[in-house]
Amino acid sequence: MATVSVPQANAAPSSAKLSGIKEIVAAPGFWGGSSFALGKDGTVWAWGSNMFGQFANGTAGPEGWTITPHSIAALEHTNQLEIGGAYFVALKEDGTVTAWGDYQDKSAAEAGNGASSKQHKVLLPQVISGMTDVVSVTSGLYNTLALKKDGSVLQWSPPDASNVGYTELPAATKVQGLSEVKWIGNSVYQAAIRTNGTLWTWSANPQIENTQAVKKPTAVKDLYHVKSVSMSDRSILALTESGSVWGTIDSNNYNEITMKKMPGLSNIVSVQTKNGFNLVANKKGEYWVWEAGTLMQGLQKITALKQISKLTLDLGGFAAVKKDGTVWTWSTNYVTDSKWVFTQPKQIKGLSNPVSFVSGENSRYAVLKDGTAVAWGTNMFGQLGISAVDSRPFTLSPILKPVTVIVDGKKIDSVQSAIFIDGSVKVPIREVAESLGYTLSWEGEMTLSKDGKKITFKEGAIKVSYTSLVPAAALAKALGVTAEWNSILYQLTLHTKR
Repeated sequence: MATVSVPQANAAPSSAKLSGIKEIVAAPGFWGGSSFALGKDGTVWAWGSNMFGQFANGTAGPEGWTITPHSIAALEHTNQLEIGGAYFVALKEDGTVTAWGDYQDKSAAEAGNGASSKQHKVLLPQVISGMTDVVSVTSGLYNTLALKKDGSVLQWSPPDASNVGYTELPAATKVQGLSEVKWIGNSVYQAAIRTNGTLWTWSANPQIENTQAVKKPTAVKDLYHVKSVSMSDRSILALTESGSVWGTIDSNNYNEITMKKMPGLSNIVSVQTKNGFNLVANKKGEYWVWEAGTLMQGLQKITALKQISKLTLDLGGFAAVKKDGTVWTWSTNYVTDSKWVFTQPKQIKGLSNPVSFVSGENSRYAVLKDGTAVAWGTNMFGQLGISAVDSRPFTLSPILKPVTVIVDGKKIDSVQSAIFIDGSVKVPIREVAESLGYTLSWEGEMTLSKDGKKITFKEGAIKVSYTSLVPAAALAKALGVTAEWNSILYQLTLHTKR
């Protein structure tokens, strides 16, 4: 008879939050519904869909999605994680950079000539040749920029489309005409701040044929002493040491980059551009907003909410943290007389003093001061990471830690990790059974076979994608093994010997 032993020093099983999170990395739009968490210790966690090879495990496709974060061993010791236009990039602690992903080149299909879309296949992370001594990376729609310790800049573009895939990625190349760089940015355009405070910009599209496009890094005329830059889509917003602001002015030529000083702004301490807005804050704590890509069109002071401690262009609109720690969001309703009319601010109940926000595919995340994170929104592919598949558009839930399962001293690996749910630990039955020498088959119901002995098992099973999870206590009893729970390590240990 099996026994379930709970050490006296440990509490009974309960849900545990994923901790030590530095940031959540996700992207809006269709990414198959997945997200990453980068840990302060360099660990990378992933959950949701593996549609585009996000899990970096050699597979990609609509199957195999997970509802709980799992660590990616190949991405340990990561300093920075970036989602590019259709690929994933990790800057490692040793200054090297790896890339991976299984993604489509839809240009042929979208051209309407009957050609099918091709696949890029880089299912396992590969080191990008030439990228060494890198201190930061930034990925955009077309490529990735890397800043080296010596102040030089490298550029890497993903490989051309292929139905075969790639065993070796193209090498990075040095961006000519740039040196002594301290910051890089990448969107539709690319940018770099040099140590002398000048800002250099150029087109990010290497295939652009427009003769007017800025193809090589070019210094922005009359702009000096640049302190910081914000970039999004076609918008670039620069803040100088003196508190003045420069921004891009859209022209008829998509790849011309024209920047001008924004009149009437002074004593500015921070700048943001995102979602079609430019947002700045001044020393008085006031926030001013206007339409991105214009010379202050629609400029107005933010008065929708008082006592703002921090305001960002997040969660699809405006996200404000008030001085009391509460979080409020709103967006634009319509425009009249070159002025925006905003929706009424609404509080995100249950959220207090978040460190950062990020939006995924119909999902939202906030990292908290204690290194945990919460999620809310659509959850079709488990992209909330809450060990459940129900959507929670208005309810915040913590991103949960997976349960580690040890069988006779060996850790069990499964795409969908063991989880704590509905009051019990549920484990992936196939992986646990096979580690104990059993064969799992479906003879109308789950059947475990070993040495001619068959055990039918059907108690409390749930299915996540292609993984069947069953209650650990019931499985241990059926197989005659001992189960021991450690709430400190969040670990379940199964023993065949007592």
